[in-house]
Amino acid sequence: MPLTFVAFALLVLIPFQNGGMWGYRDNSGRIVIPPRYQVAQAFSPEGLAAVVDDGGWAYIDTAGRTVIRPLVVDNGPDYFREGVARFRRDGKVGFFNTRGTVVIKPAYAYAMPFSEGLAAVCDGCIEMLEGEHRAVKGGKWGFIDRRGVLVIPLQFLDAGSFQNGRARVLAVAGWRYIGKDGKAAEQEGTAGPHSPKR
Repeated sequence: MPLTFVAFALLVLIPFQNGGMWGYRDNSGRIVIPPRYQVAQAFSPEGLAAVVDDGGWAYIDTAGRTVIRPLVVDNGPDYFREGVARFRRDGKVGFFNTRGTVVIKPAYAYAMPFSEGLAAVCDGCIEMLEGEHRAVKGGKWGFIDRRGVLVIPLQFLDAGSFQNGRARVLAVAGWRYIGKDGKAAEQEGTAGPHSPKR
């Protein structure tokens, strides 16, 4: 039986600048998305690109349609961690995957990035501008899993991300470490008082 090979043309879109605005061309030079963005990053293998338009940062598809608007961190779109990034809708934070599909609906006032399968979340907290950075203050903190299920209840005054199976949290009695079960974990060094990276 003879072997048959089928060649697929991979659509590669390349950012280009014209008149101070950015758009995308295909690999033959044909304009696919006309220049209309202040910033245009490369497309991911999943077909999304981060751009800045009149509404701020957005992820677009290869047709130039806005798929989702990410949470802005460090003057750019939120970083993907463990395959998801954060977005805000109606004052709440949720998570989307590398295809732009919402995988955890917005439910909390703020959420940290996922680390070791868990993300710190808070209710009642507020984001404040401190210089050129944002800080999250107040509220009650707990942890959700990759399904969005609250697995460690909202009970802490502040919380950091998990590293090596432990996370720093601020309880009424002060900073301490907890394990993924939410119970106190052995301490190595100091657990605080500096604020966790957001």
